[in-house]
Amino acid sequence: MRKLLAGLIVGAALVPGAPARAAAADQWGLAQTRVDQAWSATRGSARTIVAVLDSGVSPLPDLAGRLLPGHDFVNHDDDPADDNGHGTMAATVIAAAGRNGKGVDGVCWSCRILPVKVLDAKGAGGYTGIALGIRYAADRGAAVISLSLGGSDDSPLLRDAVAYAESRGALVVAAAGNRGVSTPHYPAAIPSVVAVGGVTPAGTRYEWSNFGAWVDVTAPGCNQAQGPSGVVGPYCGTSSATPFVAGVAGLLASTDPAPSAAQVRTALLASRGRVDALTALRALPYDGDVTRPSVSLGPVRPLVRGRVTITAAASDQHGVSRVQLYAGGRLVATDTSAPYALGWQSAPRTGPVVLELRAYDRRGNLTVVRRTVRADNTAPALRLTRTGRTLTARAADPSGIARLELVVNGRVTARHAAATGRFTVPRARKVVVRAVDRAGNAKVADGKLVR
Repeated sequence: MRKLLAGLIVGAALVPGAPARAAAADQWGLAQTRVDQAWSATRGSARTIVAVLDSGVSPLPDLAGRLLPGHDFVNHDDDPADDNGHGTMAATVIAAAGRNGKGVDGVCWSCRILPVKVLDAKGAGGYTGIALGIRYAADRGAAVISLSLGGSDDSPLLRDAVAYAESRGALVVAAAGNRGVSTPHYPAAIPSVVAVGGVTPAGTRYEWSNFGAWVDVTAPGCNQAQGPSGVVGPYCGTSSATPFVAGVAGLLASTDPAPSAAQVRTALLASRGRVDALTALRALPYDGDVTRPSVSLGPVRPLVRGRVTITAAASDQHGVSRVQLYAGGRLVATDTSAPYALGWQSAPRTGPVVLELRAYDRRGNLTVVRRTVRADNTAPALRLTRTGRTLTARAADPSGIARLELVVNGRVTARHAAATGRFTVPRARKVVVRAVDRAGNAKVADGKLVR
């Protein structure tokens, strides 16, 4: 029986007393791989099960409601509790609840975790237990099987188990190993397994990460994770990169229509190097997609004039093809890439206008959002009367008057925030009164000409 080691980098274990919440800057991998952008399209699904074959998984608040009953192939019982910490850390990288103000942000927030204990308290195990664990996970509906472990020897036992998992529709993801060599590491080097190497924040290979043509994809090699006690700290090695990729695979498996394991694998490798969640989502086939894109308008003033820029947020699991803006039933702008900003010349309209935002995904599914605004491109009416040196201004506008201003020799010398105002006219070369409506349109009258 060949022994397997979990492959945790020395010094990467959680440090007692570490903070209970990971800082965003410490989770650099989420932005590096565009997982944070992919979240706008999918955060996973409860239908997607990711099996963690490791030292077990301990219950944590960040996994609450999503940790399934599992099995212990070390002690031969149904209690896959983690007596090492390695498996729990892997599970939180995959699926810790996101943006909840505690713990860490996992990759696939809604995915469920199937704990399968195949490593003992020292992080060691055998090929027989691993093979049994792979079959167990496949039989229980795992879409993704994550193995942060490996050995130097090839094995028909492992190959048969991986083939069985494939036949059951599961994708196997495994660590490339941490010796910094090109020698194949198993089960990662089995051709149908997704072999994962580790990269730095700069995107370069960590010196400890194994490499070679047999490594399929790389991922952040140091991630924040939680141990069985809930303490947060750095978790490094291809053991950490592997659950990261497994989490991305979980996001892909959660899309509609549900992709096959082969399609998820192809999409993962579409970035040709470091995993890219957004690229992977867009690489999935979308025939049969009936899910409409998500779209929302940015801030829109109820009263507009002149040229207006309408901003929007739009996302879809398979990508947004275009966002269009209609004004009063007429197409006025199209944008094909985020961030979406669409221009509309409201002039010379004055009156209510229905704005309609249409977002199309790559399959042609459509979402429509409407907002009614009032366009005002007409200057207010302004009438002046003068008695001696007192000038009375009266303005009117359907949108309301924002202010009246006395402008002497080009400089505002008095102001009234009302539709009617009285000004004392100085002896000056040029005196005008300006009325500004609530939309910003202005009307100017010469105060020197009024008698």
